[in-house]
This record gives sequence, C-alpha cells and structure tokens, in this order.
Amino acid sequence: MSQISLQNISTVLESTTNRFRLPPLSAEFAVGEFVAIVGPSGVGKSTLLRLIAGLETLTQGAILFDSQRVDHLASQQRNVGMVFQNYALFPHLSVADNLGYALYAEKVQRSKIKHAVEQVAERLAIEDLLARFPRQLSGGQRQRVAIGRAMLSSPQVFLFDEPFSNLDPTLRVQMRHQLKELHENLATTTLFVTHDQHEAMALAQRIMLLSQRGIEQFDTPENLYRYPKNLYVARFFGEPKINVFDGLADGQGVRLINQVEYQLRCKLPEALHHKTLIVGIRPRAFCVSLDFIAHGLSMRVSRVEYLGDTQYLYLAPYDAPQSINSCTHDSDDSQSVVVVDNRSISIGQRVYLTFALEDILLFDENQERISL
Repeated sequence: MSQISLQNISTVLESTTNRFRLPPLSAEFAVGEFVAIVGPSGVGKSTLLRLIAGLETLTQGAILFDSQRVDHLASQQRNVGMVFQNYALFPHLSVADNLGYALYAEKVQRSKIKHAVEQVAERLAIEDLLARFPRQLSGGQRQRVAIGRAMLSSPQVFLFDEPFSNLDPTLRVQMRHQLKELHENLATTTLFVTHDQHEAMALAQRIMLLSQRGIEQFDTPENLYRYPKNLYVARFFGEPKINVFDGLADGQGVRLINQVEYQLRCKLPEALHHKTLIVGIRPRAFCVSLDFIAHGLSMRVSRVEYLGDTQYLYLAPYDAPQSINSCTHDSDDSQSVVVVDNRSISIGQRVYLTFALEDILLFDENQERISL
C-alpha cells in the first residue's frame, strides 16, 4: 500500500500536429484509497495516470510514494500495476503465462508461480481459461486477465485507465462490482480513470474532477453532487443534467428572469442584492402537478422520454415559445428537464412545478457556488 503525493506536477506533450500541457496539479491520495479521476476528453486524465506510472516525464513538480520521491525512477522500478483500456495482453502467451509474466521476469520458482496464478484465477473466476490465448477470450475475460496480471505483480498502487470502456453495459456493471469487491479485499491504493460519472460515483471513495484549468474539485461523491464548488462541477454530476436559470437577487430572494418570471423567496446577504445570479435545480428536485398551483412554475410539455418506472419531461414556459433556459452564461440546454413517475402525461400538456428551497443551488456571476 502507498500514500501518493502529487506536488505541483505538470508536463508538456508535443507531437508534429498537437501540443498538450497538463496544468500544475497537487493532490494527496490516502493509503488504501480508491479514487476516480473524471472529466471530459482532453483534460489530461490518462496523462496524469501515465505520469504516476512513469510512462511520461514531468516538466515540473514531484511525485512521492510514502514520502519518497519516485519521479526519477523508471516505470518498472515504481512497483505500479497498470490496467489499460486495450488490456495490453501478450497475444502469443496463454492466460496462465500472461498472469504470471511479472513473476517469470523476477525468476520466481515455477511451482510458486503456478500456485499464485491458480489462486488469482480462482478469485477472478477465470480458472477454466488458463490454457487459452487472448484471441479466444471475450472482452470481459480479457479484462479480468489484465487485472489478474496486475495483481500478481504485487503493486503498491493500482492504476486503471478506462478499463471498462470497451465492454457492453451489462458486463461493465458486473466488472464494476467485481473490482469494488477486489479493492475491499486487497485494500491497495487505486486510481481509476473514467469518463463515466456513474462508474466513478459507484466505485470511488473520492473523485477528482479535472478541467482544462486543472482540478475543479476533489471530494466525496456525495459532496460533489450536493455541494459542488462551482457550476462546472454541478453540471458534470447528475443525470439528467441540472436545470440552470438566470436570476436577479433582491430583498425578497431571487427572481428568475428571461423567459419566465418567478420569485424564489429566501434570505440572501445584502451584498448580493441587485446582482445577477445563476440558479440550479436538479431534475429530481421538482414536484410535478397536473392541477393548478398558485405558486408553481407553469410549464408546457414539449417532449416525453418514457423509461419504464420513470419519465423525463422536457419543458418550456407555458406562455413563451422559447426555452426557459435562454441564459446569458454558456448553456447548451434548450429546455428544462424534470423526472416523474410513469403517470400519463402528454405532449403539449400544462404542468406546474414546485420545489424546496434547500434543493436550490446558487452561483455567482463567476459561476462559483454561494453557500446560503
């Protein structure tokens, strides 16, 4: 097990057609912790993992394992087990030989290698595949072999680079459960890169969210969802995405503006009065009524997505042809979305929305969250 410390690390990667700079990052990973690293494509998730593994070179900063610098060490000297997106198995070796590769390289006694391979294969439920070659395996089986090979190298740190992205949804869920159980048993420090927010929240004890600026927030899944540091974080987590409205603060609270006029009554610091704010409300925070509610948001249903026990309603203001989300900040959302049960609701129908004040997220003009 290892505690990892990243101290103001950065790198520049250049090719004939592209130049990428990872902004300076600092973070601490606790012993035995499972951390997911998430963010959109191109922010440096895999690059960060490769720096820790020693597959890329730092241009500044330091990487420490258990308070000892390792950034000057070659990859094979860092005692890191890495599982790649494409599995990186040796096609000419059997499953058994792929699993025991690190032990063969260390010249461990063959009888001990055989015993270790059989133990790991049994744990990963691939004991009947030991004589096969990678080309004879399914994607999920190859992934388990790659994980088993990393386990047998007895690493201080596990690094996973989008290991499930090539698997179908059902198999992804199975592998997710298996990996979580494996981590609970091994308690090895694990860093897991994924673009899937659901995967990150289901697996990780903490999540690091990256953007082009660096680390936006490094926190527990619950805090990222309930207490996002800024609008970028609030928009990244949650499905469907958070609804965003422009608002104007005053002595009464916040008045929603643009295509709808609506007063949110709440007490705000006087320093915020007469300032433009951003109001975020998650789709599941709304209560939807088909009957008239005097203090509800009046909306028209423009589209319905039926999902079995729930439905996604895409809404526009009832008396306005344009979307409620015509905001001045950057927004790709054209309509508001709410989640309801499977009651009968038709396109064009009028509905009324209500919500609790504690479910509102407020952001200032710089898109930083305001704590009420």
